[in-house]
Amino acid sequence: MDIYVLNRSFDIVGVCDDYKSCIWTTRYFTPGDFELYLPATDDNILLLKEDRYVVRDKDITADTYKNVMIVEKVQITTSVEDGNFLTVTGRCLKSILSRRIVWRQTVLSGRLETAIRQVVAANAINADLPERNVERLYLGQIKGFTDTVDKQATGDNLAEFVAEITATYGVGWDVYVKDGTMYFDLYKGTDRSYGQAAVPYVTFSQDYDNLLTTDYQYDKTNYKNVALVGGEGEGLDRRTVAVGNASGLDRYEVFIDSRNASSNDGTVTDAEYNALLEEEGRETLKSNEFIIREDIAGEVEPAGNYILGVHYFLGDIVEVINEYGIETTPRIVEIIESEDDTGSVTIPTFSTWEV
Repeated sequence: MDIYVLNRSFDIVGVCDDYKSCIWTTRYFTPGDFELYLPATDDNILLLKEDRYVVRDKDITADTYKNVMIVEKVQITTSVEDGNFLTVTGRCLKSILSRRIVWRQTVLSGRLETAIRQVVAANAINADLPERNVERLYLGQIKGFTDTVDKQATGDNLAEFVAEITATYGVGWDVYVKDGTMYFDLYKGTDRSYGQAAVPYVTFSQDYDNLLTTDYQYDKTNYKNVALVGGEGEGLDRRTVAVGNASGLDRYEVFIDSRNASSNDGTVTDAEYNALLEEEGRETLKSNEFIIREDIAGEVEPAGNYILGVHYFLGDIVEVINEYGIETTPRIVEIIESEDDTGSVTIPTFSTWEV
């Protein structure tokens, strides 16, 4: 597999084909990352400079580059016995949003897709301060998702904000390159589980000889399902809303401090303000901190009956059955692809984040 190196204009300036190992990790909700380990030749040192981009040949289709990574760290290790080597690491193009914050107080209400596009545009594409705009970054096509949201943000890291809100609704996001231009895109993985009949099933199981190893975890340690959300005010005058509905031993409560949500001296109505607090409660209860985690990290057979990029993709919902017969219907939230002299390994992380 060849890895192409791009300059800031996304022109190919060289190719890297002498690496000893390559680890390429893509993620559905958060930015992915990569690591290249290769000889520290003069050509490689000159080619793999900071802030250049790298992309695998398998991720290039016509005029579109997917899973593009940014060179952020270059380390040279010298050894008399083993020789001199470069370790090059960085994150994917999604990480450019982490260079921005939500600059002004922003109230998002209505369609989730419209709201996310609005906050990205306001802080990285059509910002009030021109110097905040990211050159060559544009919004992708509208998909027409019907999910709705009520949320307020000020000062949040933009990438973390987008990751948090998309994870709540099972929506993935990406930044890809087409014709030398970056596009921010939202998308949803395809349901390929037994619970649908629109597309062929994808099942990973050792019985099917396509699941080589598994690491299963069920964790209810920090589970919460009812939240009391506190907003403006002090003491008995503090505004609160309750989110969730459970009782008895099945009720797990948590207090969420949402004092940063502002009514702006009455310009936000009581109903709108309560909706903001309720949304904060729902998102927090669905965060990684408080959900029941049921995860399986499994090495799959790259040449098995299901091929990554053909039969299944990052963000898809699939069936997974481990050697003990534990069956789950998780989403693929991360895919680690590793290649070295011994061969290729594909390790998806399956997560039932919706629980």
